[in-house]
Amino acid sequence: MKEILIKVIRKLRALMERYPVLIAALVIYSYYLLTSVSFFRHSDENQSFLDYVMQFDSLFFLWIAAAALLQVQKIRKSHKQEEERRRNIEHVLDKQQMYSTLIKDITMLLQDNVNNPLAVIAVTTQEIRRRFEKDVEIMRWLDRIDGAMQRIHNTIRDLQAYESEKLLETSQEALNKSS
Repeated sequence: MKEILIKVIRKLRALMERYPVLIAALVIYSYYLLTSVSFFRHSDENQSFLDYVMQFDSLFFLWIAAAALLQVQKIRKSHKQEEERRRNIEHVLDKQQMYSTLIKDITMLLQDNVNNPLAVIAVTTQEIRRRFEKDVEIMRWLDRIDGAMQRIHNTIRDLQAYESEKLLETSQEALNKSS
């Protein structure tokens, strides 16, 4: 029984949010009907103009209340949309923060596991260059090693730049979507 009552309340709430003008009109005209019935019940009595105004004066207040209800509904709807937009932006930022942390960790791992051995290789090739600077063939091999090390270093640097750029692009896209 309680579940049915909850479903009915939800349906009524959805109806009120979807058609607030109709609900306000229904309430106002129901009140108008009740006051009219009451007014005509006492029609045989002698009434002054003030009695007529007093009979229907709350009708004006009901219209004012209906207008206020519509404004409150509008404000609630815009607040709900703003909350949803804020939650979407927070979700995107959280996701990007995790993504950024992951990329930073991967890049640090690459730097530690690749740059340190590259530094050892670079120091070793410099030492070999110094010892065999007259041997052209060894110098050519060392130039190849240095070129390969430079490409690896540039690839890591480009990866960092690409990931930063990609992070900014996805942030901008997410903000544009929620606007």
